[in-house]
Amino acid sequence: MKTFISVFLFAVVSFYFQPAMADSPPVTIATGWGAMNGAVVIAQEKGFFKEQGIKTTTLSMTGGEQIFHAYMQGKADVATLTSLSIVRSNLDPSHHVIIGTLSYTDNQLKLLARKSAGIAKVSDLKGKKIAVPYGGFSHFYLEKFLLFNGLTLNDVEEVFVGKKKIPGTIERGLADATMQHGVPIAETKKILGEDYVIFQNPAIHRKTNQLLVRRAWVTQHREQAKGLLRAILKGEEFIKTHTEESIEILAKAKKYDIRDMTRTVRHEINYYLSLKQSIFTELEGMEQWALDNNLVERKTPRNYLEMVDYSLLEEIAPKRVTIIRPLSL
Repeated sequence: MKTFISVFLFAVVSFYFQPAMADSPPVTIATGWGAMNGAVVIAQEKGFFKEQGIKTTTLSMTGGEQIFHAYMQGKADVATLTSLSIVRSNLDPSHHVIIGTLSYTDNQLKLLARKSAGIAKVSDLKGKKIAVPYGGFSHFYLEKFLLFNGLTLNDVEEVFVGKKKIPGTIERGLADATMQHGVPIAETKKILGEDYVIFQNPAIHRKTNQLLVRRAWVTQHREQAKGLLRAILKGEEFIKTHTEESIEILAKAKKYDIRDMTRTVRHEINYYLSLKQSIFTELEGMEQWALDNNLVERKTPRNYLEMVDYSLLEEIAPKRVTIIRPLSL
């Protein structure tokens, strides 16, 4: 009889305390080609979302435009996007919110140039052709890089091509240099052998990767949203404590050479889920750049103060939120 009662009680407890996965709809996360969303990939691969009762699927895209389209078409509930991708989008800010900055980097982007094109120093870029995706972060960064070094976009010839086409564009001599990171840089280096030089400067601009969701989704699935953030925090911690294993997972997931991923994870990207006051300065600066270059249809700047929801992260990791907000009475 005691055995029967024990089994019965175990069954009842298991039924009422089983993970929320059985009741919650699955979550699809659209991520990019690079490694800035590494904590999301690790959380998926190591089962941290599942531990939070969340069934997730990740969609790996080649760039911000593809991620944004998947998200807006309803193919993804969550999108990992650079701040510029969000700025350039035509989404209605009243329906979408940023709930966390996944990671940041000060030195991921590199200007790789062909030495045989007569480029040995930054000033040699004058009059040269530089391949970049139009309106992307590398385009934005290229302008800041040139200005920092006493040049402007008028001093170079921009060759607008997608990321995947950059190595071939340089191989065929259609461009002398590129501003990029990750796979396009790695493949171009292989093509050029020793015939390249790389310029970097970590003081130019900090690149961030944001977690974008629909307001309605947060309202309907608040606990699920917090579970999502907890899983990402655990993925972030795993990268710190199991770095070699994380590098192997990310190299396979992102189709990177293991040496390139090692350099990326160890020396380029800081995985730190947070929401800092500086997010507004970044978004507003990019907003003005997009307006000045007619990259968006709107003529007046957005109010990004209304597009960040720090309440979720503040509940689970308050020290990660440094956004200035009114004091409670």
